[in-house]
Amino acid sequence: MTESTKIHAQPFEKTGKDVGIFLIHDFGGSPAHLYPIATAFADAGYSVKLPRLLGHDTSPEELNQVNYTEILKSLELEFEPFFEEMEYIILLGFATGGALAQQLATKYEVEGLILINSLFQPPLKLMEEAETALKRDVDYVPRGTVDVKNERAEHALYAKYPTRLILELKEVSEKIQEQANLITTPVLVLQSIEDHVYPPSNADHLVNAFNSREKHLIMLYDSYHYAVIDYDQQRIFKQCLYFVKGLDPTRED
Repeated sequence: MTESTKIHAQPFEKTGKDVGIFLIHDFGGSPAHLYPIATAFADAGYSVKLPRLLGHDTSPEELNQVNYTEILKSLELEFEPFFEEMEYIILLGFATGGALAQQLATKYEVEGLILINSLFQPPLKLMEEAETALKRDVDYVPRGTVDVKNERAEHALYAKYPTRLILELKEVSEKIQEQANLITTPVLVLQSIEDHVYPPSNADHLVNAFNSREKHLIMLYDSYHYAVIDYDQQRIFKQCLYFVKGLDPTRED
């Protein structure tokens, strides 16, 4: 496993057609994890924006200076100009980025929502570790082994996560569950059958909770939690592009 935090880690933006894909990376990660799929969308002619979340791709100590609400507000500042510029918008969120995408989808009128191994119910094991750390007055929880099947996959994860921010995920989970019925846009959910970070049952809960008329669930059989950099990466690209093309009113058949 390559311990690199600079593999395509910079935010990515490219202008194409008036159909925009706004991508949101994971908690404790970086734009690096979604850079390959962002460039795949750009190569297909779409406008793409992949920002870096507040407190990410710098240091765990900097991440510990922010809270989830501040991360969401900062993300909205990135999203709103793109939303105004594009005729059509599709959100894509990976892991905790999926929670952020869900919250944007309840506030803004978007044309589609893609969720990859998304947060919905809280990650119980991680929450337990954070609660233990809190009792011991420990500010950080070690990352542990990266949940990826392909040992050659390169990732951009912090080595430790702020205890306080992990514990906020319970409230975040409750919030997105309460608001799930407000989501009516077409949805594509991709879920690894072996996800050791978030429970795979999240996928069924997501699909059942949304009020979307068009809902698709794709199971991933050859990846763990970090599927976007794992063996199913190309399959994810293919399914996401197929979904977006189906929503694209500017496509040429």
